[in-house]
Amino acid sequence: MADHESIYETILKKREEHPALPYVFQDTETAGREDTLYILLSEGISYSQKEDMARNCCDAIREAITTDEVEKIAKLLLEQPIRTFFIELRERLRVLIEIGSFTQLELHDLGMKLARNSREADMVKLGIILIGFYPHDITLKIFKVLGYHSEFTIYVTESIYHAHFRHNEILFDLVQHTTGYGRLAALFQLKPITEEQQKWVIKSGVKSNLLSNIYVNIALQKTDIRHHLFETEIDEENYSDFMYIMAYQEQLEQKSLSAQALSFMEKLVEHRTFANTFIDEAALVTIWLKVIDSWKYDYQYLDAQVNESEPINSYWNHRFDRYEKLIRSVEVFLNKPKWQHTVMKEMINPNETDYLIVNTLQFLEMKPDFHVFSTMLARNPLGLNLLDFFLVHYPEKYFQEASDYLFALLSEQLFELPLLFVENSEPQSSDLVKVNMWLEALLKNMLEQDFFDIEWCIKILGYYQPKLRRMALLVLRKYADEWEDDDTVLTALETLREEEENRKNSRIVYKLLHMEIGPEKEVKYLPVSNVIENETTSDAVILDTKIVGTRFRDLTIAEEVVIKGKVLQLVREPSNEFDPKAIAVTLEDGYMLGYIPRTDNRILATLIDNDEVLFARFESEDLDEEEAKISVLLRKKRGPVFPDKPFGGNVVPFPTK
Repeated sequence: MADHESIYETILKKREEHPALPYVFQDTETAGREDTLYILLSEGISYSQKEDMARNCCDAIREAITTDEVEKIAKLLLEQPIRTFFIELRERLRVLIEIGSFTQLELHDLGMKLARNSREADMVKLGIILIGFYPHDITLKIFKVLGYHSEFTIYVTESIYHAHFRHNEILFDLVQHTTGYGRLAALFQLKPITEEQQKWVIKSGVKSNLLSNIYVNIALQKTDIRHHLFETEIDEENYSDFMYIMAYQEQLEQKSLSAQALSFMEKLVEHRTFANTFIDEAALVTIWLKVIDSWKYDYQYLDAQVNESEPINSYWNHRFDRYEKLIRSVEVFLNKPKWQHTVMKEMINPNETDYLIVNTLQFLEMKPDFHVFSTMLARNPLGLNLLDFFLVHYPEKYFQEASDYLFALLSEQLFELPLLFVENSEPQSSDLVKVNMWLEALLKNMLEQDFFDIEWCIKILGYYQPKLRRMALLVLRKYADEWEDDDTVLTALETLREEEENRKNSRIVYKLLHMEIGPEKEVKYLPVSNVIENETTSDAVILDTKIVGTRFRDLTIAEEVVIKGKVLQLVREPSNEFDPKAIAVTLEDGYMLGYIPRTDNRILATLIDNDEVLFARFESEDLDEEEAKISVLLRKKRGPVFPDKPFGGNVVPFPTK
């Protein structure tokens, strides 16, 4: 943008060069992202702070109206972006107009100046808010010029929604002619009352290469869209549009399907002969997954609510029959070579998200060669769904190729960052966090399976992130026999020993270099008769306590796996020479972490000796804490709610695939 041009003038000039809508000269992946997500999804700063800033801004607006100087406004918006308080500002201005502190015309004149002449985006956004108090044809023209650009759409939609009589008609125009985060902002405010609006939203409005899942879920919050979906007769023309919505609908938490949602899924599956594209295939897989989740949820609900002797009523019998019919219909229909070919075509030229492609591959139990993913990796080099597929679900096939891919992808500069020693969290949206997740998955596979890549371990010993350095050290400890005389590894360890300030890491480095500090710690295993792997809804917490004696144990063996929420085993040790009531706290393999305190173990020991099943949940953030806290849980003894019956049992058996 030329220095003398305002943002408004620049958009007008670009629009003459590229008259098509949506604007092709904006960056659809970033324009409006920060403001739209902040306003729609974030509470941000406190209400009192927002009110203070709104008051300060109103004072600056009064000064600008009086003096025709806007420097004070510019300085204020430079210190605090308008997205953080513009709603409070708009409401305060409304009240000030009502009591006569401002006139609508005064605000309009200042707003026109800011919207059309400013070179700073926040000044333009304030101008949009101000002219919204005095709507007329010229205002609407400026709203459209600016509102078609995603950077300003949310401010235009908010101003139109609260000030313009024909706001829904104008919002529909914005939805049709914007893209990216601009369309998201307009769609959020739109009320699609007419059949034309409903059809357009379903057929075109929710489709995007960037935000489909968010568009779909915003659309499904609108009663008119849901009504249209549930009530419209399905035919060959609208089938894929409906399946697109099904494929991208997110269920934020596992819960039982509503009656309407279940009926809608049945309708889509009944018309599966219309299915022909990848999105149809992916939607059928999504239906299968949602039904399985709902079936599981309903089982858990009944397990908690129904007594063993109480009969299951006909509602549940019918519901479980519907579940079974749905999943079997999907399985049989997709069990054809055609659908394997369809997903392979999508992988080579991907239009839909990695999430849908990976879900479909897993459903079809397909593990294509690594090179087939090349286009997907080029589109999304650090995709987390691909990470899960390669290194969580199928590392036995993909570990080495995924390792080589990452080795070639990552810049050497990443491994030259200054070392950190405190394990602070990082922003989840940063690419660096994605890199860390890939590296952690590689190292976790080396720790838990028989994979070892010595080059990666050496590189990560010099990586900035302390947790990943520790995991690399633990891998080296696991495979010590394979590098014992390797000078490259020993040199890397010596270098880290001189620089490392993280206490846990230093302890492992000294052990690997056979430089013990302090007395030798005990390594002890106890036999665990009944391993408890996970909690259930019926488990009851009976005591909050701690683990004692950890300072005598070699915690480097366990510290990476013992995290908050981890299930630990409780093992009686009646032969303990110091306390016959001793109860050890161990991992699943019996590795001992310490003991229940003597002051708490008497009643617990009696329960265990009387065949009650007790276990513990780790409650601290870190095993290295001085007093590692745990909760002791009792597993209730009860028979199965749904006894197996050879003929016509109450409940359809839960499916497996």
